Amino acid sequence: MQSSYSRWWEGRIQWDKLSADSRNFARTIWLHVPLPAANPTDNVKDIPDKVEVIECVHALAVALKHHLRGEREWSECSDLEPLLAHLPNVYNYTATNHPVTLTLHLSSAVERYRRISPNILDTQVLTHLLTHVDGFTSIISACERLLRTPVPLGYNIAISRIVWIFVFALPSQLWGEFGWWSVAVTIVTAYALFALAEVGLEIENPWGEGPNDLDLDRYCNLLRLDLDDIMSHPQDGNSAIKVSPPESRSSPVIGVGDGYRTFD
Repeated sequence: MQSSYSRWWEGRIQWDKLSADSRNFARTIWLHVPLPAANPTDNVKDIPDKVEVIECVHALAVALKHHLRGEREWSECSDLEPLLAHLPNVYNYTATNHPVTLTLHLSSAVERYRRISPNILDTQVLTHLLTHVDGFTSIISACERLLRTPVPLGYNIAISRIVWIFVFALPSQLWGEFGWWSVAVTIVTAYALFALAEVGLEIENPWGEGPNDLDLDRYCNLLRLDLDDIMSHPQDGNSAIKVSPPESRSSPVIGVGDGYRTFD
């Protein structure tokens, strides 16, 4: 039971890391990668569209969801195929590991940003982007480890036998104190122990679609909303929050854009 819950919780932690890396990657792309110049020296087609790159981040989460559920047929991935049609590069639909393939698309987009002339992409921004792409790959590997390394069969067999021995031996230990009531106590105890064992088997693989598995569909939808919020933020500095100096005001004032308002 404890080992199964640890696996379930580890799966939740890895998906939380995926959400955090996705938000950070999208924020960095949206706000810290410079917009193309008015008269770019590079071919505009060689500059990845920011929206398409961020869409690729969402596609990665959806692809990982289907990958962990063992859904390989496109008929089972109806929500993924439309996301792949708008990627910056032509997608390889025959790939066997779609999450890893999408990290290649993200790396390719970062490399194309790096090659924009002149070198306007800050080195620190480039490092952040590549770190997040590395994080995506690590998360995919960690999730696959949970999927492909179940609790050993020998461990489950040993626990099951120990429980059976305890249940059979329990009445003899309770008879002197409870008499015939020891039968009822044994039945209740056995029910509780076998129920815990069944729960352990149920949550051993957190990537399914059962009521006790992680709700990956909801997590993907929430990530979609977060990415939309990021892309709705203006990419210039005109929307920066302005706070007036303390000596020039008597009440809290905050301004967005060209206007100010007080909290009074």
